[in-house]
Amino acid sequence: MHTPGATTVDAQSRPRPDLRAAALAALALVCFIAWPVPAAFATISAPQVIEGPSLALSDLGGVALAPDGTGGVVYAKEDGGRQHVFAAQYVGGAWRPAQRVDLGPTQGFASSWPVIAAGNGGRLAVVWVQEFGAADRLFSATLQPGARRFEAPVPVDTNVGDSTLGIAPSIAMAPGGQALLAYRVVTNAQPPGAADGGVLAEVRVAKLGGQLWSSLGTPVNRNLAAFQPAPTASNGPQVGIDQTGSGVVAWQELDDQFATRVYARRVFGAAAGIARQVTPRDLGGVPSLSIDGFSLSVGRFGEAAVVWRQQPAAPGASSRVWLATMPDQFATEAAAFAAPRLADGGGAAAPGGGALGVPSVSVSGSEALVGLSVGQTAQALDASEAEIAAPSRLDKNDGAADPGTVVTLSSDTAAVLAYRTGTATRGSVRLIERRSDGVLGDRVLTGPRGGVVDLLKIAGSGVGDGLVAFTQGTGAGRQLVAGVVDAAPQTFAVQAPIDWVGDKVVKLAWDPAVHGVGGVRYSVVVDDDVVAEGLQTTAFDLPTAELEDGARIIAVVATDPSGQETSSIPATLRFDASKPKLQVKTRGRRVQLRVVDGTGSGVDAATVKASLGNGRTVSARAKMTVRYAKAGRYRVVVRATDQAGNKATIRKTVRVR
Repeated sequence: MHTPGATTVDAQSRPRPDLRAAALAALALVCFIAWPVPAAFATISAPQVIEGPSLALSDLGGVALAPDGTGGVVYAKEDGGRQHVFAAQYVGGAWRPAQRVDLGPTQGFASSWPVIAAGNGGRLAVVWVQEFGAADRLFSATLQPGARRFEAPVPVDTNVGDSTLGIAPSIAMAPGGQALLAYRVVTNAQPPGAADGGVLAEVRVAKLGGQLWSSLGTPVNRNLAAFQPAPTASNGPQVGIDQTGSGVVAWQELDDQFATRVYARRVFGAAAGIARQVTPRDLGGVPSLSIDGFSLSVGRFGEAAVVWRQQPAAPGASSRVWLATMPDQFATEAAAFAAPRLADGGGAAAPGGGALGVPSVSVSGSEALVGLSVGQTAQALDASEAEIAAPSRLDKNDGAADPGTVVTLSSDTAAVLAYRTGTATRGSVRLIERRSDGVLGDRVLTGPRGGVVDLLKIAGSGVGDGLVAFTQGTGAGRQLVAGVVDAAPQTFAVQAPIDWVGDKVVKLAWDPAVHGVGGVRYSVVVDDDVVAEGLQTTAFDLPTAELEDGARIIAVVATDPSGQETSSIPATLRFDASKPKLQVKTRGRRVQLRVVDGTGSGVDAATVKASLGNGRTVSARAKMTVRYAKAGRYRVVVRATDQAGNKATIRKTVRVR
């Protein structure tokens, strides 16, 4: 478990590791079974203005990033007198110009509620509402791998009621293109008996296959007759998806005591599992009040985490943040969330305490990362199945009134984090990379026109990369800005033959260096020499003509398009090109014969066959003593093979007296 440390490194002035130094370090550390490879820093981009400054810019729908480092951002702006949906694709480490998505004869009215998801190969899916009176419609458009334009819009749901009441869609996509969509359809905005603006609503789920959506058939609510809290843009259902296309959907609903809870279901294919209550009625033996904000994250194997803000139990008390996790779908405990645990380090009572903002969460395997906004401080904490670490401060006393800390966690526990800084009139976003060893690097992002930052969104590739987008400024100065954390390749392993070898060419292979943005090229280092570079494959035939006998240290260095380098865990190549030799010692008529291999691979005694010149032969012995019956010269012929496969036929004349 890695807790964000206090060390900060300038992301733009980090020296690149030297290949020779990497090889020497590998040589020094090869005696360890687990070689501690230092993680490389990511490249944190300069801020990129996607839209604006413009009075027409109205809403940031979201950002998305696939495991291969492609993704995009979606937003709404006025075009031709109506609000429409625009998306910009991020591919090959660069942003393409934004394009309008809601085009065609079905899109003649204003659009709203845009959301976006990304899959590998540059695939994008955008969903939005086309407003049409009391029966608004939900549409989608996809951008296929290799394409530069979105397909024509297709309907998802032709009647979602009055979307202005808070449809709040949520979308997630698997690497292969399967996607899940969850959204809220208010069926009664003023039901009798509902308090504080509560409504009756359906939580609907749809699944994308190819370019068309199919409904799960029935709403996933626990109880369609149960009220839901007053709809807002931030309290709608949330959905996550794993790499197989299965997922988890979570939503808020009042329980039988009229307290707002979070419920969740797993989604398999075209069916949903049992509704599970995530936020319990009792916490520590005390009845808990309603929750007023939550975040869901789903990992690549179906593991899930929900973090929520719990309203204070008594007047004058503070809100608290709780975390509940569910293991991957293959675990025996995968049917339900585990008991909740406090995840705020003391909340308002903690150092730097204050009002708690709505937390964020990201999960990978058995690890979770929680982002906290406590007063004007931005904090984060790590959690495993066994423990929850104390929060660490991310801010430099520059946090906004509500920093809105957002996080995304990598499979190697590296992370990308961001929070809002500044005052009510001037602000920025601090984008942070946390390496897998806990060291932090950061960069402050702001648009050229400055201004307060309101909306902040984050997405991660799961392999260390992160994408943030935020809106900044007001009126004609409003702008949409994006920043990217391009992580270095993850550490990987190289394989060399286990046994001694003496071939003229040795085959080496290594695991692909997991990396998101752009391709990776490889260099092969033997001891302190680079013997090959610019390789795009994960194998290399190593010529051994100039290789010295002995244990050689093999390392492979992966380099991404940004020049970031990561060295593999090294391997030892045991090389022996020398043939066995025969040592002879004579003392009178007694002769000692010894077949040796001076480089260390050793003679294979089973292959030794010696003709002693006196009519006798000896086999399968590397050391032998012979007593000749009479003086004279004897022709000794020894055939042997060493452990590296080098064969030798050695002929010597032995003179005895």
